[in-house]
Amino acid sequence: MSSEARHTLSHTRKQDMAPVTGVERWASLGGGLWGIAGGLRKGGLMGWGQAILSGMLVYRAIKGECRLKGALSASPYEKHVAEAHHWQAARVVSHSVTVNKPRDELYRFWRAPDKLAEVLTPAMHIEQVDDRTTRWILDSDPAKQFLVRLVDDREGEFLEWVSDSEALPPFSGWVRFQDAPGRGGTEVQCYVTYEPAKGHLGYLADKGSGGTSHWLHRNLRRFKQKMETGEITASRPFT
Repeated sequence: MSSEARHTLSHTRKQDMAPVTGVERWASLGGGLWGIAGGLRKGGLMGWGQAILSGMLVYRAIKGECRLKGALSASPYEKHVAEAHHWQAARVVSHSVTVNKPRDELYRFWRAPDKLAEVLTPAMHIEQVDDRTTRWILDSDPAKQFLVRLVDDREGEFLEWVSDSEALPPFSGWVRFQDAPGRGGTEVQCYVTYEPAKGHLGYLADKGSGGTSHWLHRNLRRFKQKMETGEITASRPFT
């Protein structure tokens, strides 16, 4: 596993809270107290709603931290990636799934472009350029295509890749295969890192909507269904 991937494992824990300090903390306290007073004077359903929301501002000021801010803030690893690549922002998403198949079989599936393309959405065609390079072409827009280079390959254990495209934002990722503890099968863990379009605004939009995270989760569930049942049933929920 590369040093970049090891760094990911150490620094992509969920960031539940973010600090609220300085002017922001005092503004939350003052604005919250003002809002509570105004809500109580107003009365009624709208007034009580204002008072409750304002109370949340006072609470974040007293605690000195905020869960919502933490959820929308970049993680330490995302900040590290953005700085290392000179990006305006970096988005990192991760999901894992347990598949009731041996590691070697799952690894071989990921190394076969024609098979991997079967589970990906949106639909795309993947061509083998050489042993470590593939070309990915979106079926919906053939003009959007990019090269993906394999930079680390450990049979049955680990794959890491980077993209090469002028038409799409740069991205990289890796997938790790480990024996699932206790119950057999294989735990498949996948990370994707990319530079959001429009920098910080794009980062907030994607993190708020969960777009890339939902995409990765859905494709891993499709992969699991394909490996375990031999087919992907659209009507079957991906949970």
